[in-house]
Amino acid sequence: MLKRLGCYFHEDKQRYVVPSEPTIRRIIQSQDSETIEPVLNGWIKRLNLEQTDDDAIAVDGKVLKGAHDSQGHQTHLLSAVLHEQATTVAQVKIDSKSNEIPSVSTLLDPLDISDRVITFDALHTQRKTAKYLVEDKKAYYFFTVKGNQPTLKADIELLNLTQTPPDHETVEKGHGRIETRRIWTSTALNNYLDAPIVKQVCCIQRHVFDCKSIPEREETVYGITALTPSQANPKRLLKLNRGHWSIENRSHYVRDVTFNEDNSQIRTGSGPQVMACLRNFAVGTLRVVKNVTNVASALRDMAAKPHRALELIGL
Repeated sequence: MLKRLGCYFHEDKQRYVVPSEPTIRRIIQSQDSETIEPVLNGWIKRLNLEQTDDDAIAVDGKVLKGAHDSQGHQTHLLSAVLHEQATTVAQVKIDSKSNEIPSVSTLLDPLDISDRVITFDALHTQRKTAKYLVEDKKAYYFFTVKGNQPTLKADIELLNLTQTPPDHETVEKGHGRIETRRIWTSTALNNYLDAPIVKQVCCIQRHVFDCKSIPEREETVYGITALTPSQANPKRLLKLNRGHWSIENRSHYVRDVTFNEDNSQIRTGSGPQVMACLRNFAVGTLRVVKNVTNVASALRDMAAKPHRALELIGL
């Protein structure tokens, strides 16, 4: 196996040897993450024969809590992840003097996302981002609207959409709870909102009844999209809203819990971003090649039988 991995053959010991931990760490920290990211993501994309052009892309940021630069700033990454397969298609590091919002174009510029739907949380509900997606990238957006856009939120609230029956509703039971999601949509504000290229607004309610606890939970969020009603009916808009959180539940959560990313000891140089890229690569390869749903279980299996990991990447 060491020979297949290209390890060094030690003449005195007459066997292949594994590089020391400091050597591996030093190599990782010295790599150009901007070169590694597109190569590994491109490899997964070429294998991903089941990927469809209508698979939406979620964009969100993640702070690597254990990684700091020389000024003490934490490493902050912005990722683009497919809703359905939860594989990462792009990732960039956010400058310590900046934030996620201006990094969206840096993340998406290399990607062909024409006619794709890109979903964001409320932080990215910005006019400039909407124009960039629709006019420059020929894509569509679905933004969540919360308190950071008070005027926009108030305009949608004035419609009182919840006073009528919902346009679509889903009820799911499992893990001791019942979760109901309802959506109301409208085109009434298309010519009035102070936001570019809005074709629909929506109101989404999520009600959770937990059989193990007395309090019930309910939340209401609003959304705007560049998709017309013929392009996205209420059912699809509700699916897009829920699918956005795959980036948290099936990507960031896996890296935190399964790979213990925040406690990684590689903290300087480009090391944290390179390691995050390698974790994304491992998760993406398992999901694309093996159709794995439980990443932790698959990693335990490969730790016990390492040759399977080499076969996975064709070695």
